[in-house]
Amino acid sequence: MNRRNCINTTTSIRKLTYIFIIISLLALTGCTSKEERQKAKDNEVLAKPIVQEYLELNYGGGKVDYLDCLKTPITDNGPIPLFYKNASPFVKASVRVNDKEFLVIANVETGKCYDNYNESLVLEDLKSYVVSSLSIDAPYEMEVHYYPKELIGEVDNSKYENFAEYGISSTDGLFKNDHYRIYVVCKYIDSDMEFGSVDTKHFFPETEVSEVYLALINFRNKDRYIKGDMVSVSNFRFNDYQHYYSLSDVVTAKKEKVLDYESQNYVYDDNVDYNYARYRLESMNGIEFVWNDSLFSVDLEVVPAEKEIQTKFYEYYTTNDEAVYLESTPRLENTDYIRKDIDNKIYCYFDKAMYDQEILITYNNDSYNKEDDWTVKETLSLKTDGYIYEHLYISDNKKTTMTLGFYKEK
Repeated sequence: MNRRNCINTTTSIRKLTYIFIIISLLALTGCTSKEERQKAKDNEVLAKPIVQEYLELNYGGGKVDYLDCLKTPITDNGPIPLFYKNASPFVKASVRVNDKEFLVIANVETGKCYDNYNESLVLEDLKSYVVSSLSIDAPYEMEVHYYPKELIGEVDNSKYENFAEYGISSTDGLFKNDHYRIYVVCKYIDSDMEFGSVDTKHFFPETEVSEVYLALINFRNKDRYIKGDMVSVSNFRFNDYQHYYSLSDVVTAKKEKVLDYESQNYVYDDNVDYNYARYRLESMNGIEFVWNDSLFSVDLEVVPAEKEIQTKFYEYYTTNDEAVYLESTPRLENTDYIRKDIDNKIYCYFDKAMYDQEILITYNNDSYNKEDDWTVKETLSLKTDGYIYEHLYISDNKKTTMTLGFYKEK
């Protein structure tokens, strides 16, 4: 066998190996075993009389059109990732009562059921309650979700959103028991409302009730408005790259159970967990700089760029005569508060024309107690969300100074 044939044979073997691996992963990922498929069918059989009895008891009867056993979420927890979905004890049924179609979720192990018959009533009442209890301007849009806590982590989030026990048709019904997790996001665009002055305490019931998460967010302008849902049962954060770029004000308040270390039980904290962030934006030298102005003051200045920068291993020359000098100072002494919210960064957004350019970030030696200035090189790349951005770390307990410029390695 000559060298060319040997290479071709080796290449073919590698291709076959890769194909085999891909097929194996596809066979494992997101699939259900034969035993689990049979279990799902068995659960659907068990669920039908439960749903029929539920309809008879609460709605005077109805018809079950379709049954679907809900699967457990794929998880990678543990030493061996779980690549397949198991059949859960929860079965979703499509039903009809007096020509009204809705959905019922039944737990075949306990017989407990939830439905979305009153979904529109609950959502509208929640929206009205938010505006009246907070005494705020009507939002441009309001995002509302509620979930039975029993199903959280048991099935995919979207499968049980806005389901409740029979008879719940208002905010009061959701609030007066500990069975739900509720999310509300009030969205504004370039509003002049004083977000930091909104008193969120009146929104939360004083009794031990369902877990409630509230956010009021102000978009910089309509061009940066984020359409669609921004939160879910596993996501209630507003401090990533896209949020800093799009938002100017963020109020979050939540009431949830926390671990009481003495009793080792989860109990409601009497205090609402409240936070307000003002994301300030300044454009300089073709770059948009954004930071949490509630926590840090930042001064920016265009300065002449050093022609050459020599580090321990590399030498760079400037590709732009101007650089940006930054100086940040913490506003608060309570550094634990700052660390909790992970806001000790300045975000930098670059025009897409700057793609593939190289920047040098030089932290002055007094900022991080280093013997020499600390230089970081980054190549600007287009991220998966369509932006070009980087972040600059700033100290949460002392002044930080640095310079950002465009350079190339010699």
